[in-house]
Amino acid sequence: MLIPKIAWTLVVPILASAAAVNKHTKVQECLTAEGIPGPANLTFTITPFNLRLPFTPVAVAVPTTLAQVQASVKCGVKAGLKINPKSGGHSYAAHSLGGEDGHFMIDLKYWNSVVVDSTTYIATVGPAGRLGNIAQSLYAQGKRAFSHGTCPGVGVGGHVLHGGYGHASHSWGLALDALVEAQVVLADGSVVIASKTSNIDLFWALRGAGSSYGIVTQYKFETKPAIDQLINWDLKYVWTKAQARQVLDIFQVYANSTDLPREMSARLFITASGVNFWGVYQGTQAQFDPIFNALLAQIPGTPQTSNIFSSDWIGSIKQWAFMDITMPLDYDIHENFYSKSMMTNWISAPELDKFTDYWYSIAHSNTRDWYCIIDLHGGPTSAITAVPHDSTSYAHRNALWKFELYDRVANNVAYPAGGQNFLNGWVDTVKATYPGTLGMYINYADPGLTKHEAHTEYWLDNYEKLSKIKTKYDPYQVFMNPQSVNS
Repeated sequence: MLIPKIAWTLVVPILASAAAVNKHTKVQECLTAEGIPGPANLTFTITPFNLRLPFTPVAVAVPTTLAQVQASVKCGVKAGLKINPKSGGHSYAAHSLGGEDGHFMIDLKYWNSVVVDSTTYIATVGPAGRLGNIAQSLYAQGKRAFSHGTCPGVGVGGHVLHGGYGHASHSWGLALDALVEAQVVLADGSVVIASKTSNIDLFWALRGAGSSYGIVTQYKFETKPAIDQLINWDLKYVWTKAQARQVLDIFQVYANSTDLPREMSARLFITASGVNFWGVYQGTQAQFDPIFNALLAQIPGTPQTSNIFSSDWIGSIKQWAFMDITMPLDYDIHENFYSKSMMTNWISAPELDKFTDYWYSIAHSNTRDWYCIIDLHGGPTSAITAVPHDSTSYAHRNALWKFELYDRVANNVAYPAGGQNFLNGWVDTVKATYPGTLGMYINYADPGLTKHEAHTEYWLDNYEKLSKIKTKYDPYQVFMNPQSVNS
């Protein structure tokens, strides 16, 4: 672990209240007494990934040892502060800053080691390891891998605690399905191990709602041999509205059938200029061709561009990262956006009609930089669905599709007032008549949700159990943001 040679630096409270100043003073005195460092560049450290949400914490600590993490938590509790760890800082809702002003952030930026046991192939990973760096390190240590997302700058900490979906997930499950053990600092500053044999209820809660329960300082993942025979594809279509509507039917039926092999992942990337059909197949060209050709025969139209190519594991990760996969310690990529999600079991024909109408009218008239991703998430052949629903707190095992809807503007301009109505309206084309509760994916956190909506839609029928476990391990809600369990 790299150790910073810097002194403790405090946030000058933007919140002018006497209470905020008092908490600031208390935590400063405690952290200084414990010798816990702060950020070398405060402004950089508290700049969120989503520039639309510039929250200001009361203080920031940058611990470099487990004892310092424990002491930081105790200092925060002593000062009466709500505490939030920062792993990668990629939260769409700026939850590592607290999701609102006035919290205490514990920045784990130096906790980024990746070590693979050469006998068990268990990988011990720090929470601030970024996915691109982790993938390369695992591959360098015996060509190992586990399923995770495609964005190389995302920190594994929040990613795995709330799901962790990527191109290997249909084949291997979510990132959280590879987790076998977590080292956790609790609200009283104690350290516990959570696994299938130790603190079993906490381990269940961590895998789907983990940021509500403590600070995970170490993850252990079961790894697999990296697949070095992959077929990648990117086909660009420009469909009429009628064709697009037909494709949604085709893909929903396909996701719910055994025609979709477990070895295949697929997604639709929708923008104003058309739709990219992306995916990865784990296998040979000879195995892939008949499966893919049978699917293509159903899809209307001819792709404007077509790129189908083979690669090894790292080559595929590079393809879908759309940037360099080697991330610096000081990650400085930011966007300015609003995002929503949907986790759908089956969307009715009238709902798909309304979704498509909105796409070809309201969405096409929006001149901002928006996109919608539809992932073939579940279904009878998916490794995600194969995991028993009650084995983790991830609530969306049965979702056929995972939607990410994203609307952004340039970093140097203000996101428009009321701009959220665009994506809210698109989601409502399904949500308004969807039977039961429409699930949402917390890794695409929507700060516009009420607490009740967040609790219900992120965790569905798992919330009641999560609430009880939260009361057991964090009764005073030390680890809290506006949408966390028991918030």
